[in-house]
Amino acid sequence: MRPASLLFRFVQTALAALLLLLALGAPARAGLTAYSDPGKIDFDTAMSDLNPYGTWAQVDGKWTWTPLDHAAPYTNGRWIYSEYGWFWKGNSPHSWLTEHYGYWKRGEDKVWAWYPGPQWLPQTVEIRSSPDGIGWRSGEVDSDGDFVEPPADRFTKIDEWTFVTRAQFAGPITPTVIAKGADLERLLEESTDSMHSYLTYRKIDRPGPHPAEFVNLGDGQMFAPMTAQEKANAVHPTKPVQAIMTNDGDTMPADPRQVVYWVTMFLPDRWSPPPVDAKRNELYIFRPDFYQDHDGIERRVALWLNPSLRSSEAIHLQDVFAHHAAATTTVPGAAGPGVPAVAAGSSDDALASPFDEGFHASEGTKGSTQAAPANTSGASTNAVPTGRAQQ
Repeated sequence: MRPASLLFRFVQTALAALLLLLALGAPARAGLTAYSDPGKIDFDTAMSDLNPYGTWAQVDGKWTWTPLDHAAPYTNGRWIYSEYGWFWKGNSPHSWLTEHYGYWKRGEDKVWAWYPGPQWLPQTVEIRSSPDGIGWRSGEVDSDGDFVEPPADRFTKIDEWTFVTRAQFAGPITPTVIAKGADLERLLEESTDSMHSYLTYRKIDRPGPHPAEFVNLGDGQMFAPMTAQEKANAVHPTKPVQAIMTNDGDTMPADPRQVVYWVTMFLPDRWSPPPVDAKRNELYIFRPDFYQDHDGIERRVALWLNPSLRSSEAIHLQDVFAHHAAATTTVPGAAGPGVPAVAAGSSDDALASPFDEGFHASEGTKGSTQAAPANTSGASTNAVPTGRAQQ
């Protein structure tokens, strides 16, 4: 056989092997997209998730959600240190939503209510520390995640704070380990604003104590696991580096202590398990973006709870569609009259509204947006069930 033929055979075999490898690797790379992109959902999906666990009401013109068990937020879970700083991993089925979007606020009836918002945060609490313990409290935040309540409201409502010992902070948090009564009051009085400066490729000022203080206290889940080499290279000073607040507005000097933190990855939905080839320092969470902004979320809640409003909009839209269809001239060879807007990914969603974000024209879909019956007669200032009626 001539050398040229041998070379051709070799190239042909190599290309075939390369194509086979690419084909085998395609599913894994395609799957990676789901874990590196948070994805987007409609807020109705979040409301459906909240449905079995609480009720909605309007407070000062804003929609709020209250859990049926009246549990205080950030009291059942654990603290984990991630690339975003202190990340709260709650144990309730709705923790992914209520403890990372919007904020919690306690009403005059001493019951906590959640105010939804579109922005994801690792947590929405203010953190303080004392020589004996660490405490936190959820409060109203603005679009930048900054607390807007005056100090008189934040520090005089003692029973709104959650304090635990430093050893307890490093492990699972449950209502049974939370300080109460005189102990809670003492810990809050002795506490100061807790901040730390974490040094990576630059200095990052973050709320909460420095994670290196808990390296020898945790149960192995507060930080990403260390390799044998990382353990050998780890330096744990016996005396913590003191944080210094300067007068010129600079928070504190960079702290050289290091820990191996968790890197957050995204699950395609709340029920998906992490991939089998997940890396040891990857924390998989459900953290979607919403199609709606804050005003859009308020509209979605109102439409969910007010069937008369949904019905009136549906009738109005049907009139619009009918008028549009009658005015449309069919051109020979064209697809036909214009197709009305429908909810993205759904042609029969009774809660859909083309007045909100996330809608597009779709061929071959039904024009009706008639709303299904709901389990309440309308939005009110009284708590109403969140359940979607049987359709």
